[in-house]
Amino acid sequence: MSFNDTAAIVPYLNNLGIDTLTISPIFSSIDVGRGKKSYNPTKLDRDAGGEDGFVALDSALRKFGMGLIVDINPNQLPATHHNPWWFDVLEWGSKSRYADHFDVDWKKRLALPVLQRPLIEEVQAETLQLKFDANKFALGISYGEVFYPLYPKSYETILRGVDNPLSNNFLDAVSEADPQRSDEFHVQLRELYDTSELAHRLVLASRLKDISQDISMLEDVLSAQKWRLVTRQKARRRMNYRHSFESMHSVGVQVEKTQPFKDFHEVPLDLLEISQVIGFRVNQIDGLADPETYSQELRRHAGEKAYLVADKILLDGEPYPASWHVDGTAGYEFISVTANLMVDHAKLAALEQLYSSNIGAQSTLHYRIAKSAVLHSRFAAELQALVDLLIVIEPNAADELELRRAVSDLVIELPVFRTYSNEAGILGSYRSILQSTISDILARPDAADPAPLKFVQRILEAANDPDGKIGQFIVRFQQLTAAVMAQAIEQSYQYGRGPIALDEVILRSSDAGDSVQLFHEKMLRKATVAPKGMLATTFSYTTKFGEDARMRLLALSEAPEIWCEAVARWRKLHAGNVATIEETLAPDPQTEWLIYQTLAAIWPLTLQIDDENSLQAVRNDLCAFIQKAISEIQRDSFWTEINKPYELAVMDYIDQLFADRSFLLDFAKTMRPFWIAGALNSFSQTVLKATAPGVPVIYNGAESWDFAVSNIPASNDIDFDALTARLSYADQCPLNILLEDWHTGAVKQRLVAAHLRARKRKPELFIGGQYIPLKVTGKKRKNVIAFLRRHESDYCLVAVPRQPFEAVKRFHEPFMPIPAWGDTAVHIPAEISGKEFQDIMTGNRMTLTDKCLMADAMRGFSTLSLMSD
Repeated sequence: MSFNDTAAIVPYLNNLGIDTLTISPIFSSIDVGRGKKSYNPTKLDRDAGGEDGFVALDSALRKFGMGLIVDINPNQLPATHHNPWWFDVLEWGSKSRYADHFDVDWKKRLALPVLQRPLIEEVQAETLQLKFDANKFALGISYGEVFYPLYPKSYETILRGVDNPLSNNFLDAVSEADPQRSDEFHVQLRELYDTSELAHRLVLASRLKDISQDISMLEDVLSAQKWRLVTRQKARRRMNYRHSFESMHSVGVQVEKTQPFKDFHEVPLDLLEISQVIGFRVNQIDGLADPETYSQELRRHAGEKAYLVADKILLDGEPYPASWHVDGTAGYEFISVTANLMVDHAKLAALEQLYSSNIGAQSTLHYRIAKSAVLHSRFAAELQALVDLLIVIEPNAADELELRRAVSDLVIELPVFRTYSNEAGILGSYRSILQSTISDILARPDAADPAPLKFVQRILEAANDPDGKIGQFIVRFQQLTAAVMAQAIEQSYQYGRGPIALDEVILRSSDAGDSVQLFHEKMLRKATVAPKGMLATTFSYTTKFGEDARMRLLALSEAPEIWCEAVARWRKLHAGNVATIEETLAPDPQTEWLIYQTLAAIWPLTLQIDDENSLQAVRNDLCAFIQKAISEIQRDSFWTEINKPYELAVMDYIDQLFADRSFLLDFAKTMRPFWIAGALNSFSQTVLKATAPGVPVIYNGAESWDFAVSNIPASNDIDFDALTARLSYADQCPLNILLEDWHTGAVKQRLVAAHLRARKRKPELFIGGQYIPLKVTGKKRKNVIAFLRRHESDYCLVAVPRQPFEAVKRFHEPFMPIPAWGDTAVHIPAEISGKEFQDIMTGNRMTLTDKCLMADAMRGFSTLSLMSD
């Protein structure tokens, strides 16, 4: 969306109860295949409306007293010629004034992984063309749509001996060129080119074309550059700049250094001073050399009032980084604790077993296997660099192969994204995690000689001197483990792991104990250490499904026998559509399961089976998701043409499903009880997010039903005109009518709006209020979670259902039948007994006694949020 488009929906968002927007990205950006990424943090995105558009958005926000949180990614920038800093580095190499901005090993020429085939083949095919770029005002190599500037000193190789005034003038400019004033050099070339005669330009163009067609001369030109063009396969072994887990076409930024930090943050910090920007969400913070020091430095520049959150994923048992001086994390861990509430752990083992028997294989692609594959393919160069560093630190410590195994084992086995160190050494809790990881490795039956591993441990536990080799190893190791975990789990593992929605990295919880008690414990901690941290439920780069799609899948755990029998039935029905490609079933049983599971997640509630256009849209989203899955799990296709027949066969299988009307009818009938239970899960999740300690994040359009899948743009189109009209309708419509028409999403929209508006009325209650778990007794005590929020004389009592499938499986609306509650009751603290409260959703008023019966309190709606006057 453009800035102006966003400004146009500000009145709607304000009415919904939103008080702050987050936008990503707002700076100059390009599409990198996984969405848009900012390549220039000093310029507002022209495609989004530039400065004028941003002013319009800022004015709209100011009118309603709303703020703006800007996403920044100080870890990396796209390695594109559009990036002025990177362009300068490509042109001048280590002499560039921006050389220190990027994390590059300057002992070698930059290896750029862009070629589709070996360099000699590209040269012979004349796909590399020498050109003068009239926009960049530089000589360079054009390959596809990308331009690579030449090292100015190499101009002589091209232009010497050419009887042409323009060429001679260019050479004169080169003789005076200074890499610290490279802008002046390009201004001079521009003036020379613009004032030259057409005939002289044509002579230059002819010279460039001749060299492009002369293999020997072109190779001479290429060998004189500060960069070299290589294939992706070659780059994996020889990368000499830090790249992100997402793409080799990104480059790490060294914001730990003073000038890069200043240059990267200058404009964002200016916006913090002069606009409605109130703070920043820092993406990929685990990729930085020193997240702690960075966040402290950002706080020092931004000020104590700025709202700062770290896009940091806390895995099981990982401590909150209190020393970072941020207000909290982006809140993805809330997805885990909420999902843990909704899944039926008692039946999960049965689902896993049925899954295994259905597909004829184990249900888990263990995340360590995925990490190993990623480490030895995408990050092979980084692994070798670490081994080389160890040899430099202590040449006789161990054999190179032993060191490689020791480092590999640690990277693969580490159960968190990374450890953290400072000048005193590895931080306490992470020292314990490292030691436990090493103990696990040494306890394996195939454990090798412990000496190399202990040597690596000693290095990692040493004081972190950033200027020394040991400090360099520590930082590189920590950055590598974060990147490998991110790629392996967030991309590969999630697609190949197995049944339902517990495969997303932040849902990798193995907690099967008292999930209600666990929720209370984590919320009590959050209220203490990070009450302003975000609470996220919808998809991001860490998840695969929209928030309501996930709730549907979690409902499958409540009736695994129904779901698994249905999958077996559908697989048998369509067995004739399974092809065999190079001795591999297409789709294989695991992918077949994923197809049905994904369809169960994304099926629109309003879909009519005779609506061909809507069916086609669902089919397109499903195909795109499955293609992505096939690619990411790296077993059938890895962005190559080799396995295209396999992918086409799987797409044909999906087409056959959508052509089978009897299957579609059976699918919808079978899934409807799960969808109703999923909707109730969604209501509970919505209320929990709005009332638990923290700041709720509402993803675009997720105030209504969110059955989208990530990374599929077509599935994420939002009709804000429809949402605006629906909210107006929902505000005025009787609640029982909204429940009857629950499939439209208006009832969820009203639920979101009611709670966000309540937060606006009493913000301190939800941000700074105490969190008090409440006791539940009675027939359905295990199906309710309840708590009280308290701030001074303000209270909010919350009770929501969980695991509702058995109670609603025969009904047609997401509403817990009153008789199902029986004597289930929430015990009311004495301090609020006798006080009058009003339900946020229904508006009903009630006076509390020592017990609140669910059968009485939930007659109007199946969640309870009671606020004191």
